[in-house]
Amino acid sequence: MYGRLPGTSGQLVLAFEENMRYITDVHAHYDEAVFDKDRAEVLDSLHKEGVAFIINSGSEIPSSKRSVKLAEEYDYIFASVGVFPLEAETERGGGYPDWLKEIERLSGHEKTVAIGEIGLDYRMIDEASDKDAYKRAQKEVFAAQIELSKRLLLPVVIHSCEADEDLLSMLDAHPCIGMIHRYYCMQDCGRELLDRGFYIGIGPQITYPGSERLTDIVKEMPPELMLLETDAPFLPNYPLEGRATSAMIEEVCRRIAEIRGDMTPEEAAVCAMENAKRLFGIA
Repeated sequence: MYGRLPGTSGQLVLAFEENMRYITDVHAHYDEAVFDKDRAEVLDSLHKEGVAFIINSGSEIPSSKRSVKLAEEYDYIFASVGVFPLEAETERGGGYPDWLKEIERLSGHEKTVAIGEIGLDYRMIDEASDKDAYKRAQKEVFAAQIELSKRLLLPVVIHSCEADEDLLSMLDAHPCIGMIHRYYCMQDCGRELLDRGFYIGIGPQITYPGSERLTDIVKEMPPELMLLETDAPFLPNYPLEGRATSAMIEEVCRRIAEIRGDMTPEEAAVCAMENAKRLFGIA
């Protein structure tokens, strides 16, 4: 059966079947301005059609506040709060000199389930006037948030791009538990992260040509470390355009089943839901 869901620019997408009512999206950004005109319609429709729960992620102080606010407004939305690596210098030295105290305050909310998204991102390092300072700022903000997560007994949500070696070194110095969001790592790094017990979020990028890094890790990873995410509104399923929404996870489950061959799409959804409940402490 086909139907139209809000936020897909009128494109036809598969409607959820009764046995697909276990979809979880552990990393989304429904606080983004692109949802301002129809946010309630989109979220209500997603939950009605089968999305069990969503974790809305902060990227800096304002979006972390918005994530908590969304979690207060919807029973099926939870929040993660944190400072994204590309925002590290701005948040720390600019508008929020007490940024870590604010993240700690937001972490105390009853529906905050993780510190994130945090990590390292070196994609734009060639544009930095001082590359060492650029890396140092990200590492300091990352380390501070890892230590906060450990003190508060919360998992971390890690974004890492073109920083495999430094990521592993940071995790050696600051051991923690959590998930890797929007997987960019090389295979050796991915295997090391799995060995350390990190969960990995699988999202619409697995539907794209050239997604071999993610495809390979999906083949190898233990099912108990698999999570589902969209990073909505970013990166919709290939070849769709416009906003990504949690509805697109249904196709992600189909792709996971095809790649692995040891589970159905429904089993992938249920497995990921149980994993998410365990990692984030969601009843």
